[in-house]
Amino acid sequence: MKKVIKTITALLTATMVLSLAGCTNDKKEPASASAGKQFNIVSSFYPMHILTMNLTKGIKNVNAKSMSDPNMGCIHDHTFTTEDLKKVENADVYVENGLGLEVFNEKIKEAYPKTKIIEAAKNVKDFKKDDDENNGHVWTSIDDYINQVQYVSGQLQAANPENKDKYAENEKSYVEKLNKLKSDYKDKLSKVEGKKALVLDETLPSFCVFTKIEEIDIKTDHEEESISAEVLKQTIADMKKDKIKAIFITKGSDKKNAEAIAKETGAKIYELNSCMIGNVNENAYLDGMKENFDLISKME
Repeated sequence: MKKVIKTITALLTATMVLSLAGCTNDKKEPASASAGKQFNIVSSFYPMHILTMNLTKGIKNVNAKSMSDPNMGCIHDHTFTTEDLKKVENADVYVENGLGLEVFNEKIKEAYPKTKIIEAAKNVKDFKKDDDENNGHVWTSIDDYINQVQYVSGQLQAANPENKDKYAENEKSYVEKLNKLKSDYKDKLSKVEGKKALVLDETLPSFCVFTKIEEIDIKTDHEEESISAEVLKQTIADMKKDKIKAIFITKGSDKKNAEAIAKETGAKIYELNSCMIGNVNENAYLDGMKENFDLISKME
């Protein structure tokens, strides 16, 4: 009987080892090592997926997908699951925003040490800090987003050299579209430079930096966490004193605090597109920013 038990135990142990081995990144050489093979790119969440969609456009042997749902919201608030880990399993490259938003990336590194991780915001320097914590929502600045596009493109060219020229062509095309958007709205945006706005969402400071709008903020999160009556009262007083007539929130967020402040100050609420959720199409970011620029151009 003891021999039988030992034999069964050995078989079970071997099965577990083989099962765990299937969850690691000890897989075949990267797809780029052999021309024509599938090259898999997984992005952490919506903004990074839209970015990679544009860089991989028309490249037949490259597959780009998102680890998370397009309407999930900020990856910083995401509860990482084993299902997420499975989606990264066959990735040759994993594209993340970086700057601390993907707090779970160590789990990916441990599970798949051979998967190349591209931190899109690697070269972005003008991000804000809140109590020594990086505010990584830098894609809401077109300048920082272009920086991300260019960095990711360079990294993809290095990781998948057989498609280097195609990545470069797509990068050039997308950056031209982004710069054209900046040019088209240059006059409208110049009229809002120096204006002040109360910002009630942490995705928008980089947007304010790009548009040169002076940001007045209350510490909050995407869902406008509760603001104390004391802070609310002081904010209203400060807005009246400085004659601030604009409040920035994101589309779909809780309006309760914004409406309470607007009622007391006469300020107008502007619901901006954070480009963090939405339809999955290559022009989603461009359309979202156009929407924002048209909206703020009406600021008094």
